[in-house]
Amino acid sequence: MRTSMLLIEYDGYHALTDPWFGMNMRGLPVFRKPGIALSDIPHLTAIIASHLHRDHFDRSAVAELAHPALEIAGTCGTAAFCSELSVGKVHDMAPWDEVVIGPFKLTATPAEHTGPPPPEVNFMIECGPWRIFFGGDAKWSSAYEQIGNRFDHIDVALLPIGGTLIFGHRTTMGPDDAVKACNYLRPRYVIPIHEGGEWLPVPPASWHPGRNKHFVAQLEDSGLPCEARVLKPGQVSTFTEIVR
Repeated sequence: MRTSMLLIEYDGYHALTDPWFGMNMRGLPVFRKPGIALSDIPHLTAIIASHLHRDHFDRSAVAELAHPALEIAGTCGTAAFCSELSVGKVHDMAPWDEVVIGPFKLTATPAEHTGPPPPEVNFMIECGPWRIFFGGDAKWSSAYEQIGNRFDHIDVALLPIGGTLIFGHRTTMGPDDAVKACNYLRPRYVIPIHEGGEWLPVPPASWHPGRNKHFVAQLEDSGLPCEARVLKPGQVSTFTEIVR
């Protein structure tokens, strides 16, 4: 949909990752609108939040999506952040914690990003026979080797590729990092997320040079046996066959 926000549907249930519907980022104009308007988001079973930065957890939007049966899974500190929201449960999760929300089994995985705290976590999302890795806003780290060793197969990986640079310090994976992550995760399909260019860059303070086309080209050059699917905001990709 935009940044790291995706709507996952399985068997009539819906989970939303890293919700963000705002049109400015720290006062900077945002060029890309959400692929689905907030008012058109279906009834949600779960919200899955990698961390609490404003472009990954839009509390005002979550307040509009809230209902008594909605459950939120996020990093440590999410429950306190959501204490005034009318939702069913909020699960603070550390790496390797597990929770089941409707048909979605969620396993928090280690991740590295940037401050301020609390730290980011990523998620393995299992629904029926499917296993989906959600990479949030993470930068490259040895966590991907740990995750690949722990899970023997991954059907779909959702990996950030924007390559955010804050005064030259990379805080989010770029295309080259995401290809390295694929080498450890070994997904059948990979969808690049959090592409650069979504809002105005102000280098060297903030720059996001990674683009989907760069990732696709580097993945093809790598020879890894996984297929890239690039989604435009609002575009749907349906997975119906598991190949293992």
